[in-house]
Amino acid sequence: MPRSPIITVSRGRFSPTAAQVLEHVRSAGRAHRDEIAAACGLSIATVGRTAAQLAELGLLRERPDLARPGLTGRPGVPVEIDPDHYVTLGFHVGRRIATVALGDLTGRVLASRTVRRPLGADPDLEQLSRVGAALLGTLPGRIPLAAGLVAPWREIGLVPTEREHELRDLTGLPVRTGDHISAVAASEFLHRRHGIGGMTLYVYARDTFGWSVAVDRGVQTDVTRAASLTHFPTGSRIPCSCGRTGCLAASVPSLSPADRARTLGAVAGSVRDMLSPDRVVLVGQAFTGDPEQLDAVVGSYDEHTALDHAVPVSFTRFGEDIQAISACTVALGPVLDDPQGCVDAAGACRRRRGA
Repeated sequence: MPRSPIITVSRGRFSPTAAQVLEHVRSAGRAHRDEIAAACGLSIATVGRTAAQLAELGLLRERPDLARPGLTGRPGVPVEIDPDHYVTLGFHVGRRIATVALGDLTGRVLASRTVRRPLGADPDLEQLSRVGAALLGTLPGRIPLAAGLVAPWREIGLVPTEREHELRDLTGLPVRTGDHISAVAASEFLHRRHGIGGMTLYVYARDTFGWSVAVDRGVQTDVTRAASLTHFPTGSRIPCSCGRTGCLAASVPSLSPADRARTLGAVAGSVRDMLSPDRVVLVGQAFTGDPEQLDAVVGSYDEHTALDHAVPVSFTRFGEDIQAISACTVALGPVLDDPQGCVDAAGACRRRRGA
């Protein structure tokens, strides 16, 4: 079966200067040049030049209305991501539904559409590309810089690199792929960002069951390839298509809400014991779809974790729009890796097409 790619969510001080500056500003929301210099280990002069270049490209914008009192000139003026020029295209392929979305460079979803697709069929990326073009037509003047393609690759039996090449040929954009669970974890990580050093475990349960971890090494943070929990044993008597009984994916749909909460909490506790993370985030509508059962999930988790030190447990902040958010998050990868290159490539593509 195909292996899902690792997703880099924080590139650190060893990345190119433009990437460091853009990533820090995206993470902080807004920052002054001295703050960027301190965080990235760069000189203020270097940051000043880089910020000016990124602003000229339309990736950053200055906020003179928020300048520090008593300071004159650019050092006192903060910069932020310019959300008005560029977009990313996010494509999420599920078993029955595909989602196409446009996101700005902060990761915020601007527009999205869903397309039903036949169960078991290969994704029609040509159709999805047309949907993406139609969405772009609703936001005139926006220039696409990159695309993200997310799917539960193992479950649908597809090779990410093959689909990446196909989508790149269809869109003319740099394309980054990600496993569904890893992409959701990356989205969660990027929207929290504070107090998340070390290892964060994300346990996902919806149509797909699995886990992924974000490992913050100080200089770089990666979200690992996802691991499947489809056939994790639950002790139930419910038969699974694999020939055994009690597999998680087969059991959850047939359980009562209370039993489902206890089962999912127990599985999360067991995975926590295997990995010993610094915190646990529970993601997916099987966890969050019934708010009345959240306490039962946590209670069962506590009962089934054997490690003697407690770690924080929380639930996802995202709802049904997570497919669009995760695909747009993955699409930010090429932009954050090489901002100048993406802008240059977008300009060349538009010139070839006569835009």
